[in-house]
Amino acid sequence: MIDYADFLKRPKSLLIAPAGYGKSHTIITALQHCGEGRQLILTHTHAGIASLLEKIREAKISSKCYHIETISGFAQKYAFAFSLPSAIPNQQDENFYRWVLRRAQKLFKMKPVQSILRHTYTGLFVDEYQDCSTEQHALIGLLADLFPTRILGDHLQGIFNFKGQTLVDMECAETMNGYLDVSFSLEIPQRWQRGNNAALGDDLKLIRALLLQKSPIALANFPSIIFHQAEERDLYDTRSAYYKQINQLLNEDSLLILHPETTSVNPRIALNKLFKNRLVMIESIDDKDFYGLAKTLDTLTSENVSKVVIEIAHKLFNKTAIDNWFNDKSIKNKTKPEEKAKAEPIKSLLAELSLQLSLPGVAKLLRMISDLPGVSCTRKEVLQCLIKSLLNAAGDDLSVYDAMVLVRNSIRRMGRKVKGKSFGTTLLTKGLEFDTVAILNAGKFTDPKHLYVALTRASRKLVIFNVSNVLTPAY
Repeated sequence: MIDYADFLKRPKSLLIAPAGYGKSHTIITALQHCGEGRQLILTHTHAGIASLLEKIREAKISSKCYHIETISGFAQKYAFAFSLPSAIPNQQDENFYRWVLRRAQKLFKMKPVQSILRHTYTGLFVDEYQDCSTEQHALIGLLADLFPTRILGDHLQGIFNFKGQTLVDMECAETMNGYLDVSFSLEIPQRWQRGNNAALGDDLKLIRALLLQKSPIALANFPSIIFHQAEERDLYDTRSAYYKQINQLLNEDSLLILHPETTSVNPRIALNKLFKNRLVMIESIDDKDFYGLAKTLDTLTSENVSKVVIEIAHKLFNKTAIDNWFNDKSIKNKTKPEEKAKAEPIKSLLAELSLQLSLPGVAKLLRMISDLPGVSCTRKEVLQCLIKSLLNAAGDDLSVYDAMVLVRNSIRRMGRKVKGKSFGTTLLTKGLEFDTVAILNAGKFTDPKHLYVALTRASRKLVIFNVSNVLTPAY
C-alpha cells in the first residue's frame, strides 16, 4: 500500500502500476482522500472509462468529486468550444486528432481558459500514462501547471502507436520533468489475490520479470496457465481440436478471445462467423464502417430503400441467412406458415417505406431483420449505433452520418461496458479483465508489450494456443 497523503500532497507524483496490481483501487482510494473539489481523471480508452466508472460508483463516490474522460475527448471538447465550425477538420481527416491536441495546447496557455480549468478542477489523475504520445504529454504538462497532477502507468503496457508520433519515454528523467523524483510503485498482484487465482497472479509476476529481462517464456514452467499446442490453420477446421477447444470455451460467461491482428477487423469478423456470431465484437471507436454505413443510409430514397437495406444487412448479418430471406429486390415470398408470419410484416413495412421514406421505419426494419430465424449479427455494436443514428437523425433533423458522429463521440466521452463473451485485440481491451481469456496464436504477439497486455486480461483462467510452448517476443 502506498502512502496516500504523500502521494497526493506533491505537485507532481508518479505511480508505477503493473497490470492487475490495484491501480483502479488506488485511484478510488486517492479520490476518497482528496477532500473538497472535483478531480479530473483522464485516460485513453473508452472501455477503460467504463471499467473505472463502474468501480468508482461501487465505492459510492459522488459524481461531484470527479470527472472522467479520455484525453482526446477532453481536448476535443475545448477545441470545439473555442473554434469556429469552419476551422474544425472533418473527423475522417487523418490529421484531425493532431489538430485537436494542438488547438487544445494553444487554448490551455490562455489565461481565460486556465481560469476556467482552475475553477472547475482541483487536481488531475492521468491513467495509463505509458500510452501518451509526446503531444499528449505536452498537453498534460500544461494542465500540471494549474493543479496537482498524479500520473499512473507502466512502460511495459505502452502499446498504442500514433501515426507520425512517438510515445512518451517514462524512463527518461528529462522527458518526465520531475515525476521520476517522486515515484511510488505497486508490488502485489491484487487482481488474482482476491479469491480469483493467486497462482496465476504469481506466474504472471514471474513472466513480467522475464519480459523485462528480455528472456524466452517457457510456458511449461507456469502450471497455472492452460496451454494447447495448435497450428494456426486448424482454427478454421471445424473437425480440429483447436476449433473444438474454442467452441467449448464459448460456454464461459465471462470470456475474452484475443486475436493477434490489430490492424484489420476482417480476421475477427471471419472467425466470429465461423463460430456462428456467438461472440460480441469489440469495435474500434472510429472504425470506418460506422461512418461508411451511415453515409450509405444517407443515400436512402423511397425508390432504393429495399436495395440499400439489403446491402447493409449483408454487411451486418450472416450472408447465408440473409440470402434465405431476401433476393436482390425485396424479401422473398415464403410459404411455410411460421416463415410467412415473419416475412409479411417486413414486406408491409418495405411497401410503406417505398411510398414514404421514414428513418425510424428503417431502424425498425433493421431490428426486424435481426430477429428473423437463423439471422445472427456479426457486428452488434455497429447495428446498435446505426439504429440509434437513424432515430437521432430523424428527431434532430440531421444526416445519418452527422448523427453517427455524435453517437460515437458520446461513447468516446462516456465509455462503454464490455462484458459477456467478447472478441477483441490488445488495443481494444487494455484495462479490462475477464474471468477467462483465450489467446489465439500467441506466438504472433511478437511485441513484448502486446504480449504482456494479452496475458494479464485473465483473472481466473488463462488459455494459450500456439504451435510452440515457448514464447519468444521480438525484444
